[in-house]
Amino acid sequence: MEKKEQVGELADGLVQLRFSDEKGQIHDLNAAEMAETLQGLVEFTSQMAKAGLFGDGPSPELRVRPPQEGSFILEAVLAWAGENPEEAVGTALATGGALVQGLNMGLRRLRGAEPKDFDYLDNGDVKVVWADDKVDQVPAKVWDQLRAEKKQTRKALRKIMAPLSDDADSLEVRDGTAAETTDEILRTEPEAVASRDDYRTAVVEVDDISERTDTFEAEAQLTSIDFRRGEKWRIKTLDGTRQAMMEDEEFLRQVDKGMALHKNDIFDVTIREVSTTKNGRTTRDWSLIKVIRKRRGEDDGNDGASPEESSSRE
Repeated sequence: MEKKEQVGELADGLVQLRFSDEKGQIHDLNAAEMAETLQGLVEFTSQMAKAGLFGDGPSPELRVRPPQEGSFILEAVLAWAGENPEEAVGTALATGGALVQGLNMGLRRLRGAEPKDFDYLDNGDVKVVWADDKVDQVPAKVWDQLRAEKKQTRKALRKIMAPLSDDADSLEVRDGTAAETTDEILRTEPEAVASRDDYRTAVVEVDDISERTDTFEAEAQLTSIDFRRGEKWRIKTLDGTRQAMMEDEEFLRQVDKGMALHKNDIFDVTIREVSTTKNGRTTRDWSLIKVIRKRRGEDDGNDGASPEESSSRE
């Protein structure tokens, strides 16, 4: 990512979380739920820092400013180690705006919102345009993580909203600097608002699934074939023996017209591999999308269409 002009001494940023009920009369919250909020905020900040939300410099330390009497407002300070971090870059680092932006985007994705447009920029960022024309710009890794709604990110958001399960009805999120007072920050419009419905959505367990498709070529033997629809063929390559769906219709037509297959025939095959990772476990499915006989094997005394007696045309 292209480095922006270095900032000098960085002001500590601040993220303000204001929990309230319908009457605005909350004076205390469940301690266990409040602990979850802090834990979730630490986890979300750590995830965003690793994805590059705060630039290439050191990650900020999350600290808590004391709440004021008569309301329940949690103020988390993003404190920078050292007065002039040499590697700190970017303009968003001076406030809590970057983290609040990440929280807001995370809540949008939690509600199922899809951007109407997004563009990968030359500087390594992604510009995201939402349906309401709100524009966000974050590092590509941050967007990829939020867009995928990773299980760990969803869990962190759930923890941040924990008081919405019981005492609170809404959560307002604002940003500011540590030099600003609580009242000064409260006078600004919240950057994000979460409701009980958002908390309930985050509570629902979802599988963390990602999928990748690769296409590659290989030499292979067809060690077991089955012409029944939906059945897999067993193929042997240098990487081992796997089952694969046959999708080459032209090859199947040639076999129907009388092309004999022999046990030791060698084929050039094009394989489409779909890798699916679900909750950390990866499975791979193969499909044969192109099959061309490279050379015929030695005569094994079987002129039929199948290398194995068990194969079927039914």
